[in-house]
Amino acid sequence: VLPELFTTGFTKHSSYFAENEYSGISFLTLKEISKKRKNLIIGGLTEENKGCGDKPFNTAVVYNSGKLIGKYRKIHLFKYGDEHLYYSAGDKIFTCEFERTKFKTKIGVMLCYDLRFPETAREIMKQGAEIIFVPSNFPDERKEHWKTLLKARAIENLCYVAGVNAYEIHNNCIDGKFGNSACYDPWGNLVKGKTKCLKEGKIFEFELNIE
Repeated sequence: VLPELFTTGFTKHSSYFAENEYSGISFLTLKEISKKRKNLIIGGLTEENKGCGDKPFNTAVVYNSGKLIGKYRKIHLFKYGDEHLYYSAGDKIFTCEFERTKFKTKIGVMLCYDLRFPETAREIMKQGAEIIFVPSNFPDERKEHWKTLLKARAIENLCYVAGVNAYEIHNNCIDGKFGNSACYDPWGNLVKGKTKCLKEGKIFEFELNIE
């Protein structure tokens, strides 16, 4: 799982970076990696909006073994940061089935500011999701909000909530991000994991038991 807008960070030049699923380099790269590794990949991208020249969508795409199984377009735009001036809002909750070998579950996706709206997570849970992924671009000054909100959504909905936050500063980003990706179980406990430091960045790994 990759952060919200992981290729660019939040930018005022959203239209310049907008891509479509058929020819966009970011879409195609995620598709190819997912196919090659036979894995599920979730990543946040800037998606073209062909609705009469409207602003692009802040979108999370979900690929499984190279197949696009769904897209979630961010519903709640962060107006205090002028996100609504550069992106269009989505209007649909997203959940999908994920099956691999003997493992089968249902997942949901929210993006960053959506985390502050409990009704969004509740609707995802009502649709049967056992894990909610939250790719994000949370800034450093709201670090405590991040931890509290992830934990609250997990407890409220008795499901796993995994927040994947951006780390370091992007060239086009409004402000710095602090990382701290984390997963909470249905009882609000922090799921223990391990962080791998690579040349390209950091990877946080954890295992879940949803039986």
